[in-house]
Amino acid sequence: MGTIQMLDCTLRDGGYCNDCRFGLDNQRRITAGLAAAGVEIIECGFLLDGVLHHPDVTRFTHPEQIGAVLPRGRAAGRARYVALADYGKYDFSRLPPQAEVPIQGIRVAFHKKDRRAALEACRTVREKGYQVFVQPMVSVSYTEGEFLDLIARVNALQPYAFYIVDSFGTLQRGDLLRLFRLAETHLDPAVRIGFHPHNNLQLAFANAQALVEQNSPRDLIVDSSVYGMGRGAGNLNTELFARYLNDRAGASYRMGPLLDILDGVVLDFYRQNPWGYSAAHYLSASHQAHPDYGSYLEGKKTLTAREMDEILVGMNPEKRRMFDPDYIEELYRAYRTEQKGRAL
Repeated sequence: MGTIQMLDCTLRDGGYCNDCRFGLDNQRRITAGLAAAGVEIIECGFLLDGVLHHPDVTRFTHPEQIGAVLPRGRAAGRARYVALADYGKYDFSRLPPQAEVPIQGIRVAFHKKDRRAALEACRTVREKGYQVFVQPMVSVSYTEGEFLDLIARVNALQPYAFYIVDSFGTLQRGDLLRLFRLAETHLDPAVRIGFHPHNNLQLAFANAQALVEQNSPRDLIVDSSVYGMGRGAGNLNTELFARYLNDRAGASYRMGPLLDILDGVVLDFYRQNPWGYSAAHYLSASHQAHPDYGSYLEGKKTLTAREMDEILVGMNPEKRRMFDPDYIEELYRAYRTEQKGRAL
């Protein structure tokens, strides 16, 4: 069995719950606590163009800014520190050499339509000395041929990791294992396989366990966040998965620091803006749609769960993967007009 590493994305995916406004002290408490717990990879936020960086916010315009939130000396532990950049939202040519900045890796996320250009961006990042994490969003949307072609191109790149990304929390166990076996068979053995789950169908923990139970010789990375902090129904819980790996895979994560983050930081944000399972997120996932569609309809406060379901059923399949507020508003108004007509 290969190694299993945890990547905590609280400061990045959790930013969808608080507009990335963690506060500088909380950012430091989170990175220090994760390092003390033994989490191997810590994601510190977004790299993004077109914003003004503020030290309280985990949207960065330059990797050097991330140094302010990292633990120092022995407190940094053995963790790797990374940031995520969405292809098309960051100019990778501006990246300084890795040797000049405090982070070790860059996660490059991209839509299927951008995959070839995004891999060229990944090459630029790698040539600058960074460990590259290739993140094809909505991985289940690739046909087998497209997925194998992507893997072949990734092999030529030789990144640190290649991911199966469950962007909408819709992956069933069978689909996950199908993609995993394709990657396990065809991906260069030196490249780690990562898994980024979401919990819209309450399958994040079960799917993560399913990967571990494959007893693969491949080195794995599984993403999580403290208390599942993340968009919509949230993510796999770091504290839950760490305990599981301690019990079932011989890991030795320290639970105390994770619980301190939960109590001292994350629960405050949860009380202000809760995340987790809801009918809206379940319905979005059931229709393979972006979670913001369900959230948008739920926010109308005029629809039952059945009515939201009826609207989502009528979506054009090509519109489901990218959130379009004008499109869903049009569907909502048409549905309400039809309802009024039936009532006459």
